[in-house]
Amino acid sequence: MSRAEKLLLHLSTWGVTVTGLVYLVMKYVLVNDDPFSVLGHPWQPHVLALHLLIGPFVIFSLGLIAREHVLERFRAVSVRRGRGSGIWTILLATPMVFSGYLLQVSTSRGARLALAVVHVASGALYALVFLAHLARAAARGRAGAAPADDPPGGSRLVSGPARGIESIARSSSRGPRADPGGRP
Repeated sequence: MSRAEKLLLHLSTWGVTVTGLVYLVMKYVLVNDDPFSVLGHPWQPHVLALHLLIGPFVIFSLGLIAREHVLERFRAVSVRRGRGSGIWTILLATPMVFSGYLLQVSTSRGARLALAVVHVASGALYALVFLAHLARAAARGRAGAAPADDPPGGSRLVSGPARGIESIARSSSRGPRADPGGRP
């Protein structure tokens, strides 16, 4: 996983986590002094909008790392550390994403309540398991083990051409390619 992919994943995950927690507190904990307001805090709609705008970046970043980081490590027999927390992170992301989208289009009060419970629970667990996944990776790094993202000798877990965003960076750093006719 490249630095850009990590940065996007971390910023979007923590951005959506913080805005989700702030929105949760504003909606269910804070009480507005105005008896005619349904909002717990005047900024509540803006925090929700920010949460909804950051959400697609989490989905995009998970999709971006799915092939190289998730699938190849899942298939690799030699990689065992961090696999459990990684699998749980992806499994929890699924109900979090679907319930988040369904919350936006659901009109039934009962369905919205059920979706909200699923979204909050899976989102909170996703953030905690993601944090545990990062902590395990950091502990491996401190223990002197080779980081899972950078195998010894720079080799890939599954041989083959580079894929994902890293393939773009690698191909552009090699300079111009010669076409089949031999012209640069």
